[in-house]
Amino acid sequence: CSGMVYATFKIFDVTLPRSSHEMAKVGEVLDFKDIKKGDLIFFKNNPKKRSINHVGIVTEVTEEGEVKFIHSSSSNGVVVSSMNEPYYDRTYVQANRVITE
Repeated sequence: CSGMVYATFKIFDVTLPRSSHEMAKVGEVLDFKDIKKGDLIFFKNNPKKRSINHVGIVTEVTEEGEVKFIHSSSSNGVVVSSMNEPYYDRTYVQANRVITE
């Protein structure tokens, strides 16, 4: 997951740390209501680990406030998911803005 995010941001000359845990320390931590397209969204989805271990890039925030994000998983490849899905709502930790306009 962090590899996809790292490579995507590198295209735009933004260098991020390699791990999702370290990426979560970069930029401004946001209130959920302030998330917008391009922000990073972080999860802790491995009960064996105590720290953030998954990251995605927000692709859309609908008028209804649904947050959609692209991420990569070892089992499903690159996919777009929604924070409306209970799994992601449950494992969400934080969102960060690393690019300011």
